Amino acid sequence: MTSMIVLGLAGNVLSIDGSFLFILVSIIILIYVLNRTLFKPLNRVLDERERLGAGRLAEAQRLLKEHEDRLKSYEGQLRAARVESLGQQEIFRKQAQADSQKMIVQIKDENAAQIAAAQEEIANQASIARQSLEKEARAMASTISSQILHRGVRSGGD
Repeated sequence: MTSMIVLGLAGNVLSIDGSFLFILVSIIILIYVLNRTLFKPLNRVLDERERLGAGRLAEAQRLLKEHEDRLKSYEGQLRAARVESLGQQEIFRKQAQADSQKMIVQIKDENAAQIAAAQEEIANQASIARQSLEKEARAMASTISSQILHRGVRSGGD
């Protein structure tokens, strides 16, 4: 029974009459009209959107790369500045250390000169004091001897 239905439908499908041709022509015209009025503009819009999206993506990637390049350049300059700064600090530290050593040597020399001058002054004063004490001791000895002996005594060094 199903085979008869299939053969009956096949006979109707294979027979081409006016309604079939009308439907076929209508579908072709509809496809043409839809293609011209709906699909082509829609495809153009979709293509434009894709092109703009790809363009924006490419622009974003370009900007990102440019930013990364600038960042690398900045970091390189920063590293170079740090190295230069450390070098300058080392130079200043060495210069300060050398200046400090010069000042220490200069102060030591000045102190040594002051000590030597003070020692010389002390030696001169001691010599003068010794001579003065010696004269006074002789004078006292002469006075004491005169008083003990009850006669005048000459000092031995005069």
